[in-house]
Amino acid sequence: MTNVGMSPTTGSAKKHGGLDAPTVLAAAVAALGGDDRPGQLRLATAVASAVGRGHHLVAEAPTGSGKGLAYLVPAVLSGRKVVVSTATLTLQDQLWHKDLPHLREHGGVSFSAALLKGRSQYVCRAKLRVALEGRPLLDDRPGPTLTRDLERLEKFAADSPSGDLADVDIADASRRAASCAPRECPGAGKCSDGEACFAEKARERAASADVLVVNHALYCAHLASSGNVLPEHDVVVFDEAHALPDVATGAFGLDLSPIGLRQLASRLTTVGVGRGETDLVAAAADALEHALETLDGRVDPTDGALAAALSSAAERLATANSSIDASEDATAAAQVAQLAASRLEALRRLQSPRTDEVAWRENGALHLAPISVAEALADRLFSKVPVVLVSATLGGGARFMPFATRLGLDPDAEVGPVLIPEGPDSDEEDEYGPGLGYADLEVESPFDFREQALLYVAKHLPEPRDPKWAEAAAEEVCSLVAAAGGRALVLCTSRAAVTRLSLVLRERGDHPILVQGEGSRSALLQQFGADERSCLVATRSFWMGVDVPGPSCVLVVIDRLPFTRPDDPLAMARREAAERTGGSGFRDVDLPAAALVLAQGAGRLIRSRQDRGVVAVLDRRLATAGYRDTLLDALPPMRRVVDPAVVHAFLADVTTSVPEHGQVQTR
Repeated sequence: MTNVGMSPTTGSAKKHGGLDAPTVLAAAVAALGGDDRPGQLRLATAVASAVGRGHHLVAEAPTGSGKGLAYLVPAVLSGRKVVVSTATLTLQDQLWHKDLPHLREHGGVSFSAALLKGRSQYVCRAKLRVALEGRPLLDDRPGPTLTRDLERLEKFAADSPSGDLADVDIADASRRAASCAPRECPGAGKCSDGEACFAEKARERAASADVLVVNHALYCAHLASSGNVLPEHDVVVFDEAHALPDVATGAFGLDLSPIGLRQLASRLTTVGVGRGETDLVAAAADALEHALETLDGRVDPTDGALAAALSSAAERLATANSSIDASEDATAAAQVAQLAASRLEALRRLQSPRTDEVAWRENGALHLAPISVAEALADRLFSKVPVVLVSATLGGGARFMPFATRLGLDPDAEVGPVLIPEGPDSDEEDEYGPGLGYADLEVESPFDFREQALLYVAKHLPEPRDPKWAEAAAEEVCSLVAAAGGRALVLCTSRAAVTRLSLVLRERGDHPILVQGEGSRSALLQQFGADERSCLVATRSFWMGVDVPGPSCVLVVIDRLPFTRPDDPLAMARREAAERTGGSGFRDVDLPAAALVLAQGAGRLIRSRQDRGVVAVLDRRLATAGYRDTLLDALPPMRRVVDPAVVHAFLADVTTSVPEHGQVQTR
């Protein structure tokens, strides 16, 4: 364990010629042509304190506050090994290709950095070699461009220093033929291409870097593996930290599908397992599928036909796995064996789930997840290293308590390093750990929300449960989009609402309507940013990570408050857990989750100091319900109105003063 109570300030100052965070930050911002942002300096100071003193920090830094440089500057000055984790590969690439090079060039500070992604993001030389020999190891049918893509990948692997698949344009099926799926890699020692492995070389670079950039999925895989994925480090910064609880839930859980077992049976035939044994595995997959057909929502994997199917599948897969023949291709055999072992582990976990886990069936697959990640994160993360959690939106609440406690932090605990005795029989000296207390910071926004934006609640509409609401809401959307001249992002809480509202907008309006599912996410966003008259209708994946500054988005419509479905299996289990300890399922689970998602959706509107517009919520409960203050407190301080005439007048003023063209970014 790192002795986080020991500050590296003196050594860091010597290493960097006495430079401090304000000086380096000012130089980096000046080189961007930026102006003075007091909130950015406050955040940098708070991060420097957390890193130097060894305590946790939870900080909300709104869009435009410059949070990236605010945490990178103290990270590179700290003299510690710092991991920076982002929610998406897009932001990970932005830090790597833009922010870190800028800081190195203009900050006057020298440091080394590395980028690390999951193994599936790199070319696997072993799988590529087998595929080029005409034996692609695929879980599904090869795509029509496989031959061409493999030729392109062969040249790419020969020329690329990194093997990062983000740098080559190929079909997804071809990517799978030349990359290792999660839990498929047997390790460099068991692979004939281990010494030349792109992923292993990336890990070597990661081990020696001062700053390591990863994503939440990879960091949570590191935690789930008991620390076997990433090199040792002293501090971790989570940007876009609002996404961390859900990513951690996925990492500590598992998914198992009958189709996955059938595909594995097919793969086993390529490594010497006889047809008799693989047919038994495929038959077990069929039995599992049949057992799941009669189930929906939460299930008990220890009962009835499902328990019998899981037991049979585990037994038959274990037998088949032991029959793998490595004589023809040891590397391919090791990969399939590793994949089979991981599926076997999943089957056995499902046979005996813990009391703090919930299982459910969804879309034909079986899922298992922890009801809460708080205990696991407290034990594996927060008690080990100082953690900085920063996001543009954290959902409100005093000291961001709902968010922090969901992760395993304790608002009432001491802030700062705490003594961790090694035990009465240990010869080791006592060490300090960061504990579970945390400092908190709310950075002021550089935007003047009261002047730039309205929050409009359509109070005159029926409640969403009223049968008349759907038609009334559709009429309201059409009216608002017409007033905005298009330029609208319509965020829906269900796929059914996306279908319904997009049809109505196309029938009753004359603006180009872009719809989620009718193109890739990036293509839709590019079209939306390029055509100011367009309107984009989408669901939950577009509530976060969309950055469309300028006149292409002057209206964000939210159809209804984003409460989790009452029958959602994981949410049901969390409500029950809250109520068992004397809490309230709605107050402690549903309300904080809705506040966070609502804040993310509303945050799509104002992305620069020049932006103006309206966030329109078509759910009157935001103006009338007793719990409305909890939701409103999570939102930016926009002027609040319920009069449609005021909104239409404001939009008319906005649309007559917008520049000729906008731009689009995704983050």
